[in-house]
Amino acid sequence: MLAQQFVFWCETASSAERCAAVEMLANAVVNRKFLPGDLREAEAALVIAAEDPSPRVRRAIADGVADADNVSRQLVRILSQDVDDVALPVALLSPMLTAEDLCELVRGGRLALCVAIARRADLPAAVAAAIAEGAEPRARVELARNRSASLEGAAIARLVEAAAETAELRFALLQRDDLPAGLRHALLSALGDALCASPLVANVVGLPRAARLRDELHEQATASLIDTIRSDEIAAFVEQLRGASQLNAAVLVRAVCMGRIDLFAASLSRLTGLPDARVRAIVAEAREPAFAALAAAAGLPKSVVPLLLSAIRVWKDMAGDDRFDPADAASTVMDRLAVAFRGEARGAEAEDVSRLLHRMSCEVQQSTARRRAERYLAA
Repeated sequence: MLAQQFVFWCETASSAERCAAVEMLANAVVNRKFLPGDLREAEAALVIAAEDPSPRVRRAIADGVADADNVSRQLVRILSQDVDDVALPVALLSPMLTAEDLCELVRGGRLALCVAIARRADLPAAVAAAIAEGAEPRARVELARNRSASLEGAAIARLVEAAAETAELRFALLQRDDLPAGLRHALLSALGDALCASPLVANVVGLPRAARLRDELHEQATASLIDTIRSDEIAAFVEQLRGASQLNAAVLVRAVCMGRIDLFAASLSRLTGLPDARVRAIVAEAREPAFAALAAAAGLPKSVVPLLLSAIRVWKDMAGDDRFDPADAASTVMDRLAVAFRGEARGAEAEDVSRLLHRMSCEVQQSTARRRAERYLAA
């Protein structure tokens, strides 16, 4: 009888009166203020009211049940398919909407709904994938900003691909802690490309300098990741560098000098096709004939072989020496290498290596000084 009485009453009530009525009714349903039999009648009355001609009435219902987990799923689905003003609270908050319900709404293509869904807490991976694949840029940006969204490999790779055309999406992705190193490198490289392709940059520094600047930014993108990359990300990172034609001697020299022997060995294994265990054994032994043959198979210039061997041996010597602060280890290695190779550059390739070594030494020293200062300030 409650549902019938409510329908009859609505026929003569004003929209303001109906709004007040559905607010009280929704509150009573959510908080279980009815006996079981009357509760079913009250829920039925809300479903009927969800077809009210006034959007204000339907929005009042949506606000009342948006975050409830004990209301009719039929009611929630009706509200989620209403006009944006009614559907948004439910799309953003309702736990009654399943992943398939949300994917269906995303596939509907309404921007406001996609944005609201992208902001949902603990967004399921399937829904995130649907937004990454088919939603408009604005929704993708909101998805990237949602730190609680479950972004799996294909979804986050699609976002990175789309970020090539959207600066705001690039920025949002770079703020995420769960962005894999390989994709972070791709984003940083894309950022460098976009910056150097800017007419403003080309006009200010000229096209040749802009091209050199792009190469320097790519190198810095790689350098920023080498020191922090996790072991489980190395394989994907190496493949990313190789696919971008950036797995070169400079990267390998930097990896060794920074103590990332694991990254160095994985790179050689990928370049030579030799098993990881065999490559790691050759690198660990650091004996010149076998190491030189391995470097040649990887396509490395002969001029870098002595440098690489020296760096590996210095790291081995320091591994068991407690006198060195781990935070200063890379700086110590660079200092020793700079002294060892000072004045030994012969030929164009060797001069390039010498310049690279000098630049890396300056970068490492600045980084070490900055970390030391931060440590003292935090003490």
